Amino acid sequence: MNTEFPRLWKENFRITSLLVNPLGRLGLFGALNLIQETAWMHAERVGFGMSDMEKHGLYWVLTRQTIPMKTWPKFNDEITIETWLRPPEGAFVARDFRIKNSAGEVLGTCSTSWLALDRNTGKILPSQNLRPWEQICLPDSAGLTTDKIPVEGEYEKLAKFRVRNSDLDINQHVNNAKYAQWILDAIPYDLHKSLKLNSYSVNFLAETHLGEKVEVEKSLLATSHDDAQGTSTYRGVRLSDGKILFTARLDWEKK
Repeated sequence: MNTEFPRLWKENFRITSLLVNPLGRLGLFGALNLIQETAWMHAERVGFGMSDMEKHGLYWVLTRQTIPMKTWPKFNDEITIETWLRPPEGAFVARDFRIKNSAGEVLGTCSTSWLALDRNTGKILPSQNLRPWEQICLPDSAGLTTDKIPVEGEYEKLAKFRVRNSDLDINQHVNNAKYAQWILDAIPYDLHKSLKLNSYSVNFLAETHLGEKVEVEKSLLATSHDDAQGTSTYRGVRLSDGKILFTARLDWEKK
């Protein structure tokens, strides 16, 4: 292994009171932030961090993500998140993750897809121009695919959100985890108590900026919550122009 460019990166976390949901477990919003933090730290180490990208007038955009979880860790549990880059396909750079407990058992996995964009033009930079990938990639895979989530069909309106200061990331765009938080906030609390989330997948279709109003809608084709398990599909729509900003899919089962 090339010690200058660590191919496998690990971050250790304790599930504190700041990360748990009202049920006392790591929630989706908290998990996405820990995954993002782990990716950030690895990117900094291998020369793909924010400062390195800024030198070249670039920034990273997350395009797709999927995270299936077997078990959600509870308050005070210790976990390790591992991450690595897979050989890119075209312009897309894939990054995978494993989430493990203190005994080394896999609690969940995650796969993400990224693009590098020019800060001035917004154009996509071919991934092969960034670095000789054989120096830092691993052939290992979390065994996931970040599928396209369709936007067609009939949807019902659930809730409206305005992009606030605290929603923005360092690139002045909405933090990717905030989209999940909007969906969670749009779901009735009784369902949070009665359903267990098994996986979350999202496609990011357009950037969102400060002050914009976004409506979260739910597909009418979603499985009934009276069933033992099922799938619910959501999308976010910018109210000013009707632009679909993201689509998301939640797979769940009754507790």
